[in-house]
Amino acid sequence: MKNVAVLSCWFGHKFNKPLKINSLITCKQWLYAKIKNLLSYRILDVLGFISIIPQAPQGVESCYFYSNNKRLKTEVQFKGWHFCFVESDINNGESIASSLLAKKVKFLQIDDANFSHFEHLIYMDSRRVTDEITHIIEKNQKGVLLRYEAKLKPSIWHEVEEAKGQERYAKHMDKTIDFIHTKLQKGYCANNRIMNTGILAYAMNAQGSEIKALCNEVYNACIQLKQPECQILWCLLSQPYSDIIQAVESSEIKSRSGL
Repeated sequence: MKNVAVLSCWFGHKFNKPLKINSLITCKQWLYAKIKNLLSYRILDVLGFISIIPQAPQGVESCYFYSNNKRLKTEVQFKGWHFCFVESDINNGESIASSLLAKKVKFLQIDDANFSHFEHLIYMDSRRVTDEITHIIEKNQKGVLLRYEAKLKPSIWHEVEEAKGQERYAKHMDKTIDFIHTKLQKGYCANNRIMNTGILAYAMNAQGSEIKALCNEVYNACIQLKQPECQILWCLLSQPYSDIIQAVESSEIKSRSGL
């Protein structure tokens, strides 16, 4: 598949340490992650640990994996990806800073010298890699293809309530809710079924300029609000672009992990 590029990323350490140590359990988790981050991926494979670096999708020559952690380069290349280094501090992978860096890749804000000539760009979270590349391209008839959340969430408020359970999403949720209300006053709708942005397929030859405009809006809102929960912002800001978006049920595109 010479007209397709697959993009994925991981920013931070390979294994996440708890963001707060407030109990004996979290202390043990911190020490355990610290030890695992020091071991080579070959040893971890033998021990049966699941790495954050997945095998590149089958049948695609141009797979690009972005990271700010140079220690991951050997494993990334071993697993079939081109390693793309992004200069940035290495924080916990679940931190706000690391999560926002991932949005640069997801919403096509990185230097596109590697893939500007490809007709199809498919972004996959490192935990949501799929090998159904041909199937995705065939189904993407409008410009952007993604899945609905497996759990039915018929409005933006369902996603907001669930996001409050994670610290990095909850921290700036008040500002995010104010942003939502401002958009609702301008005619946007809260009742838009939540889509999962873990896999995003872009047909750049079809609607390239509109795709970039949508991606810019969502990314800029994430940065402005310091809100890495991009599904909330996608639910809202994608509405004027509905003519180029095709959402399918989660069962129609299967990831290796089932997520």
